[in-house]
Amino acid sequence: MPRTLHAETVLGQSLFQKISNCRVLMVGAGGIGCELLKNLAMSGFRQIELVDLDTIDLSNLNRQFLFQKQHIMKSKAEVARESALKFNPNINIIAHHANIKSPRFNVEWFKSFDIVMNALDNLDARRHVNMMCLVANVPLIESGTEGYLGQVTAIKKDETECYDCQPKPVRRTYPVCTIRSTPSQPIHCIVWAKSYLFSQLFGLPEDDDDERLEAEMTQENVKEIENLKKETQALKQIREAMGTADYPQKVFKKVFTDDINRLLSMEDMWQNRKSPVALKYEEIEKLVTEGNSQLNNTEESNTLKDQRVWSLAENFVVFLDSVRRLSEKLMKEQANNPNASLSFDKDDPDSLDFVTATSNLRSIIFDIEPKSQFKVKEMAGNIIPAIATTNAIIAGMIVMQSFKILNEKLNECKTIFFDGSRRPQIFLSESLNPPNPECRVCNNTHIILKVNTKKATLRDFLDKVIHGRNDDMDIGEVIVEEGGRIIYDVEYDDNLDATFEQLQITDGKLVSVKPDDDIDEQNSSIFAISHRDFETPNTWFQVDGEPFATRNKISVTKSNSFSKQKRKLEESEVDTFEGLSRKRPAMNEEILVEDDDIIVTDSGTQKLIVID
Repeated sequence: MPRTLHAETVLGQSLFQKISNCRVLMVGAGGIGCELLKNLAMSGFRQIELVDLDTIDLSNLNRQFLFQKQHIMKSKAEVARESALKFNPNINIIAHHANIKSPRFNVEWFKSFDIVMNALDNLDARRHVNMMCLVANVPLIESGTEGYLGQVTAIKKDETECYDCQPKPVRRTYPVCTIRSTPSQPIHCIVWAKSYLFSQLFGLPEDDDDERLEAEMTQENVKEIENLKKETQALKQIREAMGTADYPQKVFKKVFTDDINRLLSMEDMWQNRKSPVALKYEEIEKLVTEGNSQLNNTEESNTLKDQRVWSLAENFVVFLDSVRRLSEKLMKEQANNPNASLSFDKDDPDSLDFVTATSNLRSIIFDIEPKSQFKVKEMAGNIIPAIATTNAIIAGMIVMQSFKILNEKLNECKTIFFDGSRRPQIFLSESLNPPNPECRVCNNTHIILKVNTKKATLRDFLDKVIHGRNDDMDIGEVIVEEGGRIIYDVEYDDNLDATFEQLQITDGKLVSVKPDDDIDEQNSSIFAISHRDFETPNTWFQVDGEPFATRNKISVTKSNSFSKQKRKLEESEVDTFEGLSRKRPAMNEEILVEDDDIIVTDSGTQKLIVID
């Protein structure tokens, strides 16, 4: 009996044939991706391409079932392909261990697919795939999960909302002074332990700490800022004692006794909030000598070790021991490389012990609820809770949506919300919304520009493509941008005679062109660059589309009904599209940030610690 007989019987011959001939692009091979690839292989899809940049980690194995222990550190995309082919060896799966934003995955490549399925876990990649699908006019199925929550929706150019039609929540921020002086939540203590103290003791402390603190200085917090400067300098001096027997003790007394007493001396700070209580090394050490600190000498419980909240004495023991272990590790690395440093790794036992014990001791000082090591790992590593069952359900819904799209029944698709804790009705759905008339992404004109990037200049582009194609349309001055940088405007014409290649506008890049007098920023033309070597002499451009063409947009009347469905966020809440800045770019220093890093950014006159 043929492997696909049951699927063909249930779906019908016509739909099953469309599924067999469909070319699918699947982006992401993580929690949702593993389930989705298995579903595609078992549902009759025969032509699948998979893209994922990540490698397999030990923490993936509990829910990403296509991977096993022997696959750790290998490519997720390649291993997922090998495992999925065991379910159905008669299909073709092409795996790419690469970034979906790589230039080789240009708009022409996207156009070769019949449907795109996102199984991503980050905002930037989702936005990129959304834009590429709009330009290529390929339907996209977007999805996501968090714990017992999940969501699936379909996106089609000019027919539904795109991913950017609704502003996304801004990242949560914490002022530096809150982290350093007046914590009130467990996350404040965890951020302090991971981002500040760990880097001061074992990492590479920032050379401009004092400058950043001075930028926050006001008349009300002058004394507080001066105290924080002294704390940083004192820690640098104590670090010189690393490797000595009393180094852990010196660190403890510095951060949990001396620094707290210094804060207590600022009486005005504690008039309207509960004051902290400094820890005394000798008193806790006495508890240890009395035998109350051993992690194993606790009352019997069914709670797993890492899910139990440690006592004061237990945190004390773990703190001293983790400082010793991390110091030895750092000194060993510096023996071969004097500039070596350590960085926090949520999967490193020494690092996790340090952050757990340190944050809990600080929580005790400020009368904040301590957390278990399991919870600290989740919060410090910015781990989004993942449940295999939720991923499996959402992956199934993605495939169900794809059947409707392939059957040309987009009107039957819904945005589906899953809540496993909401029983008995765990599914909710709503009709797909039309495009948001205020969206700065999908309400633009999307054009594929085939261009000889080695020969065509920016001046050629403006003369022949922007101003020279339609005599009836007076576009006037324009602003040209790529990747958030301004390439040209009326006051900045330095690049006119530079080629696309010299401007680093190469295959796969997206260029935005907008009339300079368009204040609403919703009449841009987005050009997807595709390099071509034309045979015809002096031919450098081929434009698939009409720049600034009039499009069938939703009327103002309809936009009123749209706003009733979803509240428009205030300007301060909106996570704006980075590629549409009207200001000439300043020469700012780039900051490269890992997904779970904590960075310090400018926000007006106050610096903020941002958790990504």
